[in-house]
Amino acid sequence: MATSTTAVIIGATAPDFKAQGSGGHDVSLSELRGNPVLLAFFPDVWDPARPHLLASYNALLRSAPGGGQVVGVSRDECWCDLETDDGTQHRFALISDLDAHADIAASYGVSGQQALFLLDGDGIVRWRHVTPCGAQPDIDAIEAALKLSVGNPQVTRRDFLIGTFAVSLALAITPRFGRAADFVSSPVVVPFDPTVQSITLDVNGQPMQVSIEPRVSLLDALRERMGLMGTKKGCDHGQCGACTVHVDGRCVNACLMLAMQAQGSRITTIEGLATGETLHPVQAAFIKHDGFQCGYCTSGQIMSAVACIREGHANSREEIAEWMSGNICRCGAYPGICAAIEEARTSAGSAA
Repeated sequence: MATSTTAVIIGATAPDFKAQGSGGHDVSLSELRGNPVLLAFFPDVWDPARPHLLASYNALLRSAPGGGQVVGVSRDECWCDLETDDGTQHRFALISDLDAHADIAASYGVSGQQALFLLDGDGIVRWRHVTPCGAQPDIDAIEAALKLSVGNPQVTRRDFLIGTFAVSLALAITPRFGRAADFVSSPVVVPFDPTVQSITLDVNGQPMQVSIEPRVSLLDALRERMGLMGTKKGCDHGQCGACTVHVDGRCVNACLMLAMQAQGSRITTIEGLATGETLHPVQAAFIKHDGFQCGYCTSGQIMSAVACIREGHANSREEIAEWMSGNICRCGAYPGICAAIEEARTSAGSAA
């Protein structure tokens, strides 16, 4: 499919269309006038009411003045309702899976791309996110744009809240790495802050530039600034192992390392283990042997297991238990974890 170069711009009237919405009903854009509408040129593969999306939504709101907090999200076919902490409900329509409609994508100038458009009640585009498939919006630019939008008279509080929700969807469902976001027509200018420094980290083979304060941990930089949510925050004291990553091939608790210390090093997170659609042997073994239950500690367990095998510390159950003791599984899935490591070790030995 050919890729268009110019998308419908902010301030323009959104082209009308008719498409099949959630529940199999036909939805006409013109019929939704009077309500904000979020158009998603992504597959309909997420549930807006999932708790982790609500958490990412509120994390973005905390970065902007006057945002408030969202206490609940519900969805009924194409309609979504956001309930804020002041008891107000903000209703908007969410039409997804539009990437499957080539004619609609072409009319919006996003053929072969992934995109989000926020329309106000008059059908005017108030926010958009357009990027090549496989890219992710830059979090720093998004936060700056959200702050600027608060004082923009053309962006209502409801549009601002729904726009922030759209950003959380983009962060949650798009693959990692890339830059693309715009919220208002005025250029994004990030105010100078003498406590913030711009650094570049080598993460999963990609150079990632972020602006952080010197006190920011590697864990927070990965999760909050780069959107790599696979590295989990558990105890935040280096005691549970949920945040384990590899720095120059060695296991590190990301919560105990400053991001600035990692400059010049090769950082590998759980997102960087697989090769395309092919899982790393340790990942595949964890699935085969049910080496998890709730899954929260699993990314850290897998990262430690990969290093355990590579460093030659997986020669017996006892040795595995000793060298994996820094990773806590509160669900008690240790038998499956050990079995997975043993199988992955055997596979690695056979491959060698």
